[in-house]
Amino acid sequence: MSLEDLKTKLRRHPKLVGLGGVGLITAAGFLLYESPQVHRFLSQYVDKKSPEPDKRRAEYIYIKYHIYRESMRKLKQKEEDEKKWISVIINPIGKWWKAAKHSVAWRLLNIAQTGSQPERLKAVQQLICMDHLKDWDFRHLAQICDARTAVSLARCNADTRWFMPVPRRGCIKNPKMLLSELHVMLARLRPMACVDHFFSKYFPDQDPIEDIHEYLTQEQTIVLSTADTDLLKEIISFLHHITKDPEVSARLMRDGGLVHLMELRKIFNDDNETLSTLCKVLANMSLVPDAVEHFFTSGWVGALAEWQQCPDLRLQVISAKTMANLDYDDPNQCTYPPNVYPLHPRVRTRRKPKADIVFVHGLLGGVFITWRQRDRKPTELGLYGKNAFYTSETDDVFLVGEQKRLNGGKQKPEAVKNGNGNGNGSQKTETIKDPVLKASKKVEEQRLNISDAATKEFVETLRNEAELDSDWEVVHPDVPINANEECVGKFSVCGSEWRNQDTSEEYTNCWPMEWLPDDYPDSRILGIDYTSAVTEWSANFTKYCPCEKGQGHIDVRASTLLDRISASDVGNDRPIVWIGHSMGGLLTKLILLKSLDSQEPKVQQLAKNTKGIVFLGTPHRGSPIAKWKQHMQMILSPSIEVKEMEENSPKLLEMHRRFMGCLHTLLRHVKVVSVAEGSPTMLTSFKFPLRIVTEESSKIDFGDFYLLKDDHLSLSKPIYRQSFLYQRLLHVIREAVKERSDPKDQDGQSQSTPNEDVMLVNIVAALLKGAKGLFESLPRVALRFST
Repeated sequence: MSLEDLKTKLRRHPKLVGLGGVGLITAAGFLLYESPQVHRFLSQYVDKKSPEPDKRRAEYIYIKYHIYRESMRKLKQKEEDEKKWISVIINPIGKWWKAAKHSVAWRLLNIAQTGSQPERLKAVQQLICMDHLKDWDFRHLAQICDARTAVSLARCNADTRWFMPVPRRGCIKNPKMLLSELHVMLARLRPMACVDHFFSKYFPDQDPIEDIHEYLTQEQTIVLSTADTDLLKEIISFLHHITKDPEVSARLMRDGGLVHLMELRKIFNDDNETLSTLCKVLANMSLVPDAVEHFFTSGWVGALAEWQQCPDLRLQVISAKTMANLDYDDPNQCTYPPNVYPLHPRVRTRRKPKADIVFVHGLLGGVFITWRQRDRKPTELGLYGKNAFYTSETDDVFLVGEQKRLNGGKQKPEAVKNGNGNGNGSQKTETIKDPVLKASKKVEEQRLNISDAATKEFVETLRNEAELDSDWEVVHPDVPINANEECVGKFSVCGSEWRNQDTSEEYTNCWPMEWLPDDYPDSRILGIDYTSAVTEWSANFTKYCPCEKGQGHIDVRASTLLDRISASDVGNDRPIVWIGHSMGGLLTKLILLKSLDSQEPKVQQLAKNTKGIVFLGTPHRGSPIAKWKQHMQMILSPSIEVKEMEENSPKLLEMHRRFMGCLHTLLRHVKVVSVAEGSPTMLTSFKFPLRIVTEESSKIDFGDFYLLKDDHLSLSKPIYRQSFLYQRLLHVIREAVKERSDPKDQDGQSQSTPNEDVMLVNIVAALLKGAKGLFESLPRVALRFST
């Protein structure tokens, strides 16, 4: 057949041309696709003899990328083919649902940033409930989150992935470079008496630093000399002192102080004691107006959110205080100045507190020292140690031999001095390096591995039933000495309500923070903290800072605490219950007297709304420990606080006379409970017991008085929840809250019930108002979901 005949035949059958072309292309594509199989088929008939390898060259295994890529493609294709019928149905729905959920997160974040305050609060509550987002979702959302929303999320205990990571997390600034920058920052505050005094003692002239790396990575060995570490700790403590002045805090913030504090956090990342002092500096700086943006840009919002979930109670409370000062969206927002710490609530709540419960510790005490649960081992009082004014290590001459239960109650031999004292003596605390005041963990009951359902139900019923029936009366373990013979009524509890806790492993380092919220969740619990000393060796504040001279006087201290407590909005249209241990009771009395003398309504409400006071070992007429200044003046040299608590001191007697006069007139509605120590406190160094506060000094002619068998230090430490001390405190709080919930008129009679017609009109009006608001909000809700 000639070429012309072939062309004529193809013109007659044009479809053959198209089919032939498609077939050729298909065949070529098939050969290319199956080239590995064709290669393997032909290789069977080809000589595979390879040349002699060159032994002088190294042998390597070469992986051809196109073969690896082809094998991975086939594997993926196989997996898709196996579930193809499922993917066709499920994938579109899954992609739509995933996109919808992600869209909800972005829309809620937009509402939290641009909506009204009620809308922002609801949006934040919805955002913290989202647990389906991936890490990249959180990182993207964190990048577009603003400062106000970040603080709101942190206040609601949101996932830490909502916050941007700390800048240069894996890099630590060289201590020498950091010291130089801190030196320059503090030098800008001069002339200032505090700074000049600190420079003369701790900060000599700095030599120029040359040829030094600014940052050290985690791979490099970071070795801090003892001198550099101690100097950095002193700087942190000094910053805690000077930042109590808002103007100084504002200047440090403008000079990049928060960035330097972040570098200090990296250096002392494993030292919770130093971190707690550093967090106090942040709490002071959070009082500066418009400080939210500075905290957010420097990465401190995310760091504080991590500390709020830290096992250490100190970091939990102080970081919660800092975030509360920054949270301007909180409907119950109030600021917490220095010395005031919110123990509960530590997160944002919608409910307004129904009562304020204020705890004031004694001489050498502390929020996490005085109010610990009692160790069931006997306590002793010893002489040891020294005081460091700027740091939180306030070990003084008087220290208690009671062991702290740290890290699950385990103590290690390599103990170091740490912690504050308590009462008229402090506590000798043997703690491990880097102590952690852990929160108590509730011991969970062991699960029953019983296969038979009926037997398992019977055993669970026996376990949940009370140990005793209602016919029994169980006397409290710390029943007062002056209780009645039968020990009934307030000295005992019904058998059906008794829960034996003698063998319980639970322990708390701050029972007001972990016990009271379970009994009164709607109350606000505050802890007042201040620095004090027993001897002039540690009380000579002038050797630390000239401005602290005279701060040890009880009158000056009470005035300072009064201003800061009133600034915390204590007693704002709600009752107040005060609990003061030892010297804390004297400060409570003087605060109330100064509140009555004040002309400011915000200060007057402290005394006006006080409904209960609990005095624990308070020396109303002085303490015999102050007589030591007569016998051991040259050895002990008592401090101002101890001298002012001398027995029958004219100042104390005059203050007590004024307070008793107010109790019978302006404060006659206040419920007062006084508790005295019935056992002396043992001095380990001198091997003799000492009655720190006598029964006569603790007793007042007003309210209830109880003499317990405990010593002075154990008065503030209930052994467990069902102890007489704790249950009596609950009774005082219950009476204060009950009086608030059942208002009475001036004649003492209950307010009359309103007319039924008026009540009906009010109910109808409320229903109409609610229906109107519902119909008005429907278009807005529909529009939001449609957009």
